[in-house]
Amino acid sequence: MSSSVHLLTGATSGIGLELAARLLADPACRLVVGARRPEAAVALRALVGPDRLEILPLDLASLASTSAFALSVERHLAGEKLASFAGNAGLQITGPRRLTADGYEETFQANFLGHAVLIERLLPHLAPAAPVVLTASGTHDPADRGARLFGFRGGLFVGADRVARGELDPAASPKQQGMDRYATSKLCAILQVHALARRAATDGPRFIAFDPGLMPGTGLARERSILERWAWSTVLPVLARPMPGASTAPRSATAYAKILTGRVFPRGTGLHVNFTLAETPSSRDSRREDWQDELFRFAERVALER
Repeated sequence: MSSSVHLLTGATSGIGLELAARLLADPACRLVVGARRPEAAVALRALVGPDRLEILPLDLASLASTSAFALSVERHLAGEKLASFAGNAGLQITGPRRLTADGYEETFQANFLGHAVLIERLLPHLAPAAPVVLTASGTHDPADRGARLFGFRGGLFVGADRVARGELDPAASPKQQGMDRYATSKLCAILQVHALARRAATDGPRFIAFDPGLMPGTGLARERSILERWAWSTVLPVLARPMPGASTAPRSATAYAKILTGRVFPRGTGLHVNFTLAETPSSRDSRREDWQDELFRFAERVALER
């Protein structure tokens, strides 16, 4: 029986763990996963034996770690091609700005830049028409009512260099700046999806942004206060159920898996898709080709320097 190899980041909890379980339900599937602490991925290892799961160290907030992970993936593949790439890892910092050792704002690097570098490095190892999916978010769109209800006001693309440093709106409170940086990192992911799709060969990989919806209870709030983490994991999952745009990790992971395995949108590229598997318009800002090109050149330059 032939097998297919899928690469996934952010697979140790939440939607990523649910996604890994759905992919591995197919006995022909093998997973390569990047994790900051592979030794702590207990729930992930419980899904399947080591013959079908390779967990490699990856800190997306470090370019050295990102490059080392790409090399490890190349060695692991040993000439095989990746059936899909899912850039799902992410974090949200609501405190003061934090810069990485590489000099970039941590949210930007972990949520966007690290994935962009990985895609650039691994493009030669992707199978023809392989789905390359980045996890997006309605927070990127200033018109998203659900995101605004939680205090988000859309991504603020003020130039690639300033975004990379996290210098968006110095007049905002530290908490609001953190939320703006998260929303902007998701805007960057969608801009990159559009930029890559415009440049891809007809028979090349397909690029898709996937919005999993609002999912209280996942690990996204791990950087918030104790009270906020408690509310996120206990109160909001109940209150959010009737809200438009709200989903659950199992529901969104099922949709995500269908995209990665080509069961839906088998030829689509440059798409923005939500957890109901509806193709939806991303924000007007995300469709600006000048911003797409500027960000693409920035990420390409960083990747080439590694």
